[in-house]
Amino acid sequence: MKEMIKKYLGIVGFLLALIGMIITVIYKWNGTDLEPLAEISFLLLATTMTISSEINKVKPKMWWVYTVSIISLAMISVLTYVYL
Repeated sequence: MKEMIKKYLGIVGFLLALIGMIITVIYKWNGTDLEPLAEISFLLLATTMTISSEINKVKPKMWWVYTVSIISLAMISVLTYVYL
């Protein structure tokens, strides 16, 4: 299970970001602005790709994974607070 998560974390992040951005485009086309969803989706994509590339190294730096995770959670919280 752990190896599967390491292998497919970046792909899952990409798919979640793709779904979020498609929903944003559809709603924007219909006249509703969901820009925060697009920003959070892009942040999620960047976070999962960064964590995935670090975890798949031979000797991953876990402090970097934790730092990226904490900063991403803080940014998502700030974006949620600002837009809601």
